[in-house]
This record gives sequence, structure tokens and C-alpha cells, in this order.
Amino acid sequence: MLAVVLGLTLNFIDIGYFTFSGKRSGFELLKMQSAQNVSPLVYLIDYWYLLLILITTLIITWRIFPKLNIAEHKSPKTNIVFEFLLMLLIIGLTFLGARGSIGLKPLNTLDAAKIAGAELMPLSLNTPFQMLMTMEQTGVDEKNYMLETEANNLFNPNHINLNKQATPGRNVVIIILESVGKEYVGFYNNGNGYTPFLDSLMQFSEVYMNAYANGKRSIEGIPAITASMPSLIPGDYINSFYQTNKLHSIGYYLANSGYQTSFYHGGKNGTMSFDRFIANTQAGTYYGLNEYPNKKKDFDGHWGIPDEPYLQYVAHELTQKQQPFFSTVFTLSSHHPYEVPMEYKNKFKGGPLPIHATVEYTDYAIRNFFETAKKEPWYDNTIFVFTADHSSENTLAYYQTAQGKYAIPLFVFDAAKMEKKNEPLLVQETIDHLGIMPLILNKVTTTKTTYFSFAGNGAIQFDGGLYQFIQYPYVLKFDGTTSVEFYDLNNDSLMLNNLIENKTASIQKVQEMEKYLQAIIQQYNHKLITNKTY
Repeated sequence: MLAVVLGLTLNFIDIGYFTFSGKRSGFELLKMQSAQNVSPLVYLIDYWYLLLILITTLIITWRIFPKLNIAEHKSPKTNIVFEFLLMLLIIGLTFLGARGSIGLKPLNTLDAAKIAGAELMPLSLNTPFQMLMTMEQTGVDEKNYMLETEANNLFNPNHINLNKQATPGRNVVIIILESVGKEYVGFYNNGNGYTPFLDSLMQFSEVYMNAYANGKRSIEGIPAITASMPSLIPGDYINSFYQTNKLHSIGYYLANSGYQTSFYHGGKNGTMSFDRFIANTQAGTYYGLNEYPNKKKDFDGHWGIPDEPYLQYVAHELTQKQQPFFSTVFTLSSHHPYEVPMEYKNKFKGGPLPIHATVEYTDYAIRNFFETAKKEPWYDNTIFVFTADHSSENTLAYYQTAQGKYAIPLFVFDAAKMEKKNEPLLVQETIDHLGIMPLILNKVTTTKTTYFSFAGNGAIQFDGGLYQFIQYPYVLKFDGTTSVEFYDLNNDSLMLNNLIENKTASIQKVQEMEKYLQAIIQQYNHKLITNKTY
């Protein structure tokens, strides 16, 4: 009965969390809870109806569960040979049941993808099984898809940046928007969104039209954005065996060019080990809730400091810094439980999802941040890079697909060039978080810079044992051995027609993308295993 209670509880917890992660949770869910420093009571209040259904289910299960009859009775005489054979049969069936397969390898999450397809894989799995599969992760294995020389020719993570047209000495500020997916940004959706101020900035910006996150959680987004390190493993890089690998961030490379570097997040210090990751990658001085001067007054009671007062604090902090500076700012308010500060409760109309009002509030906070920043001497010398750590819940079918749920905003606003721009520069090439490092280094460094980055020609994600590789408009899904799905978004925006399954895919394009993806995977695994991620 205890096992039934545990199994049902884990599955009900995952029902609530699935809307954020988009996948079945493994053992990393327990690590996430301990890392976030948030009381479980907050989630119980928000998902009270799931708790009520769980309790009802457990009561019904307990009432119908067969009761053990411990009355004394005499055991009938049985044949010893029969008992022995029966014992062997039970042992065999138990082993087979635990293994889940009669094939060469035991049952794992990838089997669900093969049987039900990637979209239905979370429905096919159950949370206790996923927990067991990820409980004792052993890291990645070496891949030998091709010779090392061929892999290096196709994809080499060791880059050399040399742009004589760059403008050295410019300040750089990355603003990471918590959970603000592409669907929420009006500029990308014919004005339908919750970010009027960001939309106005984008009219004078370099806007990336096909930008993607590398994961669905902040703990995957921060390493990808700041250090060009994806989580192409079960779980996440920060909590993996490779978390202590030598890895350099954007801040590290810019510090070597004379920049003062920093990272600001209004959340509790220690949240998801961001502070330790920033320290390990030498991304700059970390400023969290502990460093905020008015934390007792402004603390939101859940995560940290709301965006409006925190961004004002950041604006004044930047004024104190020596130029050139590089700073990353990670917003907070558009995170669950999606609470707008009391003084703004009636200001934002929001939309059908609870997050929408908080996105409007964050947009308003950024507007006020810019009003303050414009008055400071460093403003005209600053390049702002906007993106999101990941997307959240979506209402449109397009953004609920396997590629759409990773779609995020990405644009570069140069304060000095605003008056010279009459319209946005729309960049159509596919880019992901990993491309932010080379993007920034290419804009502000003229000296020869050697750096390490997994940025490539496309966007890559790892979800449920499947690699997803996007070179818009094409989407490839690869199981580590074979390409299993291929879509053309120009003709199939909702990814309903698997061209590999229907045998109508362009063989040349599939082979080209598969070969390139194999080179990335081979390099990624080898570099992690050998600690050559720098």
C-alpha cells in the first residue's frame, strides 16, 4: 500500500509541474525543490484541487485494497518439485517485470518515444518510473559516429573571434526575462502580446526571428546563456557529474578584455546553485537577495524581490561601476506563483493565463528601468541583449509543439544607434542560447579571442532521450542512433506530418542535419568526459 501511495503522490505532483517543464520529471525534481528554497506550502495552496483529488483517490484505493487475512490455517501438503518450479517461475517473471523488456537493453524512456512518439511520450510514462531511471545517473558515454578529424571539421567548439568592425569598450547588459516565451511578445505575434515596452524597443533593434531556448527550466537556461553550455544529458548540467568541469563564461572572456563583470538576480542566494555556477565560470560578482539593501521591505514572500524595485536597484548599481562593464540581470516576477505587487494589482489586465499579468508587470518594470538608465552617463555607451531563460505555458497550438515550446525572444538594442534606426533589423538565421556568447564577443572585441562554445548552425535540445535539432524551417529528432522524425514547418507548422514516417523527407537534408548533429553530440560527450570544456 505504501508503494501505491508514493506512486500516486509523485504522479499528482507531476501533473502540476508538467505545465512548466513540458516533460515527465525525473529525480531532478527532488533536487530542484531543495535548491529553490521555496516552501512546499506555496504549491499546496496553488494546487489545492490536486491535493483534494489525491486524498480522495487514496481513500478510495484504501477502501478497495484487499485486506490481508492473518487467520490461522493449515497449509496443505504440496509437491516440493512443484514449489521449486513455481519459485523459479516467479523469480523469472519478477526479473522480467523489473527489466521491462526481453531485448538487449532494459526498458527506458526512449522506448516510450518509439512507441507513442515524442509528443505523447510524457503521457506514456509515469513519474515513479522516470524517477528510477534518473536516480543513479552515470553521465554520458563516448560517441564514435565519425573520426575525430571529421567531427572537428563539421563542428568545433573551440572558436576564434576576430572582428575588426567591432566597437570595443562598449558596456553590455544581458536582461534574462523569467519564463517569457515568444508567444507573450507582441512584436512576434502581430501585436498580440503582453510586452508593449519591449515591442517598442524591438522597433529599433536587431531582432532574431527564429531563436530558441536549449531547455525548459531556468537551471538549464542560465548555463546556456552565460557560458554556452547546454544540458544534453538526463537532468541538468549544474547538478551533473560535470558541474566542476573547467568552463568559462562570457564574463570571463570580457574580464580579460578589461570589463568589470557582474550577475544580478533578485532571488534567494543559493537558488538552483546559480551563485556557485557564476563563481565557477568566473562570470562576475554575484548579487542576490542577500546583497539587496531593502530586502525586509521589498521581499515578495516567495522568491525574492519584485522586478520594479529590483531593476531600479540594478540601474543605480550600474552607475557605480567602472566602464566598460558587463552585467547579466535575471528577472523574477513572472515566475510561479505569478503575483503582481499589491500596489499594481489593478494596473495590469493580463490574459487567460495567470502569468500574463506578471509579464505585463515585468515589461512595466523594464520601462521604468530604462527611464532611469537614460539619465545616466553610461546609457549611450551600452548594448542591451534581451532574451528569456525558457518559455512557459502557451495558449496557441503553434507554441505547444515540440519546437514551438522552446521558442523565445532574442534581440539586441544598441542605445547609441536608436536615433539612426528607422526600422528593425530582422535576422532570420536560427539561433539558440548558445549563440549569445559569440554574438556578444563579436560585437565588442576586436582583439583575437579564443573561446569555447557549443554554439552551432541551428538550435539543439534534449528531451526524454531524444535530441531535437532545428534549422528553421526544418526540425529533426534523433534518438542517438537513428533519425526518427523530420518536419518542414513551412508546410506543417503544427508538426503533424512526420516526413520520415511518411517516407517523403528529403534524404539529403535529413542526412546533412543528422551528420552535423552527430558531430555536436560526439564533441559534447567527449569534452564533458575529458573535462576539455574550455
